[in-house]
Amino acid sequence: MSIDTVLFDLDGTLIDSAPLVGGILNGMRENRGWATLPPSCYRQWISLGAAALVGRAMEANAQDTPSLVEEFRSRYRALPTPMDTLFPGVAETLAILTASGVHLGLCSNKPEHLCRKVLSDTGLAPYFGSVVGGDTTSQPKPHRQPIDCALDALGSAAEFAILVGDSTVDQRAADAAKVPFVFFSHGYDDGVNVGAARWRVDALPEVLDIVRNS
Repeated sequence: MSIDTVLFDLDGTLIDSAPLVGGILNGMRENRGWATLPPSCYRQWISLGAAALVGRAMEANAQDTPSLVEEFRSRYRALPTPMDTLFPGVAETLAILTASGVHLGLCSNKPEHLCRKVLSDTGLAPYFGSVVGGDTTSQPKPHRQPIDCALDALGSAAEFAILVGDSTVDQRAADAAKVPFVFFSHGYDDGVNVGAARWRVDALPEVLDIVRNS
């Protein structure tokens, strides 16, 4: 196998968004006179998707959740993404991969416009030839459709690609698309089957070794 394409998840893989997300949701709670929640809650809920994340944080029923998700996303859009949300070595790793001719794509369940905002805010946008969000295709991860979409946009094939992610959603999507899964261990692990991952990395620059040795 010779890897020419690397797909990345966003939250919990390239950026540690939990502090920003938690701050927004705690602000919404404070506006309602409620106590704030600890960061540990948000870290374990982020991989569940916006509806579950916001629903749990705001103790909302199914009827009220959509409007709360929109409030959350509106607040998210209004805030810049701090540079210190990037995990160590992310920008350097993407720069080296790009300079080596490797195609890069993003596969996230965050809405595409928010993905692009985060990439722009953090200076990562120029590295990505495809950006697939949770609303780009009719089915989000763990369906294979987002991965297929990203690969098609890059002109790449699954047999020459890897997906780097931190959650079971990423692992299941990779398995469905028959793309080897690289588990990033410092994200929001929600029960990843580490033994079934092709590789485990504890820091993003370790992805460079995987590509070089492929």
